[in-house]
Amino acid sequence: MSLPNGIEALPMAEWTNRHENFTQRLQASACFKLRIPNLPTSQQQYQQTTSNFQWLIRYGIEHNVRMRAVGKGWSFSEVPVTDGGLVDTMALRQSFALQPSMVAPAYQTAGRRADNLFFTECGMSIIGLEQQLESRQKSVRASGASNGQSIAGAFSTGTHGGAFRFGSVQETVVGLHIVTGSDRHVWLERASYPVAAPKFTDWLGVTDVFRDDDLFNAALVSFGSFGFIHGVLLETEPLFLLEESSSPRVPYREGVKRLMTHLDLTGLKPWLQLPLNDPTRQPYHLTIIINPHQFDPTGADPNRGVFVQLLFKAPYRAVYPRRPAPASGFIYGDSSLGLISTVLDHLGNAGVALVPTLVNRLYPLALERNNGTAGTMSETFDNTNIRGKAASAAIGIDNGDVLRVLAEVHALNQQTPFPGVLGLRFVKGTKATLGFTRFPVTAVLEFDGVEARITRRFLEMIWARLEILNIAYTLHWGKINFNLTEPRLRKMYGDTAVNQWLASRHRLLDAPTRRVFTNPFMERCGLDKAPAQVPVV
Repeated sequence: MSLPNGIEALPMAEWTNRHENFTQRLQASACFKLRIPNLPTSQQQYQQTTSNFQWLIRYGIEHNVRMRAVGKGWSFSEVPVTDGGLVDTMALRQSFALQPSMVAPAYQTAGRRADNLFFTECGMSIIGLEQQLESRQKSVRASGASNGQSIAGAFSTGTHGGAFRFGSVQETVVGLHIVTGSDRHVWLERASYPVAAPKFTDWLGVTDVFRDDDLFNAALVSFGSFGFIHGVLLETEPLFLLEESSSPRVPYREGVKRLMTHLDLTGLKPWLQLPLNDPTRQPYHLTIIINPHQFDPTGADPNRGVFVQLLFKAPYRAVYPRRPAPASGFIYGDSSLGLISTVLDHLGNAGVALVPTLVNRLYPLALERNNGTAGTMSETFDNTNIRGKAASAAIGIDNGDVLRVLAEVHALNQQTPFPGVLGLRFVKGTKATLGFTRFPVTAVLEFDGVEARITRRFLEMIWARLEILNIAYTLHWGKINFNLTEPRLRKMYGDTAVNQWLASRHRLLDAPTRRVFTNPFMERCGLDKAPAQVPVV
């Protein structure tokens, strides 16, 4: 079979994700790799790549095979993969800053700067993006706890950090170029936030331009099901620093509780140095780590408290107390996965029941000691080193429910010890239709541990307990979420949101193309249906 310029065959019978917690069977003949085509100009290269995406959709339709783009393989769930063919897009990394002539006049007359808009292809990694921007004295506005993901994979699964005044990675996206058929590719942006001028959409060569809030918000978190995302327009800002104030042991008392439920920092003054009266330093990021095996919910024992990390946003300066490079041996990486990976290095595949004891012994060594240091986004949220099989689940809850949920987790952990640790990050709610950070302030409670049956049993117990207590929650699309079903999904997001998402997908993709981009995960959750097909519960 003769392939277009920029497409290579990539025979794979199976594919394993980065965290090694699942392997997906594939049709080897339907797997491909995209590269930058060998053409004279960047515009020709970009438009040929769009044509290559269309060729792949045509291939999927003609051969009745389902397809998905694949990035860094960061997801713990099967949401981004399929049982047909995968398309490796990681070589697609063309990028550039927009010129004023490419930017909508309304954007600029509102006082916004055209040079804050940066366009990149889908294969760009978050760390690569950060490094490019920082060399231009710019910064991404949000990141996950680590930065190894591709930009398209990150925002389309709702990757978040702890930016409680800004939001998740998808909030940085202001425009999308999506290939939605064998002869169609579209530009999407919000009508309420126009960004692109005709000179830019003409450069892309799109067949349709949609300025529609509902369409855009639905496509933002769509985990590869709205077509091939080719390009992403990001809104950046001038380079800044994140200055850390942290403590490994803060008693679980009123100060920490008000921090969780009201984002009130004042109760931390005895434990952390906080620049609360400095207008040049604004609270940006909040992380709380809890070792459930050394946690005193009464707050009486200060040695059984929680790790608290606050990052304050400050103007960039050339000289600052830099964060040290990750040490060899014990590290603290993607939330608590660095800790669990260290345990696995020492333990191997045996002795899962011993993990809680080892967590207790290694936990103090694994926490990074960066209090008083500073760094850019790329220096602060570094590229996690993943070792061994790991499992991670995350629920989104209203931060007003945090204390109640933690009490339930503690009680269950007393009965059935969880082989891992807990992380809490607080994120401003998203506009994305199916963004899991849907509460005004979403507390993301992470369960990070080893990939084992006991881990999954514990997660099932937590999910069941929340439903018995009627505590509203969502599940991270890119983390373990094997309990998601159509009724459960509709309870989490509501029929209106789910039907709006389905209607948007039907508006952008015709039936043959929808079949190409439908995967087993969507069928399990009812996201393959027409919007009018509301199930009777």
